[in-house]
Amino acid sequence: MSPDERARAERLVNAKARARFRCARIALRRLLSEYLRVPPGELALEYGEHGKPRLAFAPGSDGAGDAPPFFFNLSHSGGLALCAVGQLGEIGVDIERIRPLSYPGGLARDHLSPGERRLRSDWETPAARPEFFRIWARKESILKAAGLGLSRPLGRVDTIRGELDGRSWWLMDLFPGEGFTGAVACARRPETVRRWSWR
Repeated sequence: MSPDERARAERLVNAKARARFRCARIALRRLLSEYLRVPPGELALEYGEHGKPRLAFAPGSDGAGDAPPFFFNLSHSGGLALCAVGQLGEIGVDIERIRPLSYPGGLARDHLSPGERRLRSDWETPAARPEFFRIWARKESILKAAGLGLSRPLGRVDTIRGELDGRSWWLMDLFPGEGFTGAVACARRPETVRRWSWR
């Protein structure tokens, strides 16, 4: 891990959260290392205005961009993490643990688009939780792909059409494990999507 990653880990108050952050970052670096054929410790990452990580320059190049562009994103929740990598443009990924909500109806009203709210009438019930978190993961994956984090109101992201501020995104739901849901968003539709589990 880089010094800034170690510092971010140390700022987390919970020991379990620190361990999970470290594991996710180490896994990300090992994965990028395999794709790019660069030792994990030599990968230089930088962060966008809203915290999205990216390669500081194309590995194997002089920084002038003579290597193909490479995009990735990382998310973790509970004891699981998701990482997405590709070369088709900006990419975002989100994972959510499906859990009880204090004010599910209010959250649906405040954060879902009108079309999303109309998908069901029982947002107040526990039966709606998986659908709420599925939509939430889709929203965050689009916002992360756009490099915006949670700087935009979630209600502006329409996951039915895959749109944010008039721009369309390709979306795919992911089911990473029992009690979790996830999504990946990309600037362009990939020809193939390959999935691996890594323990």
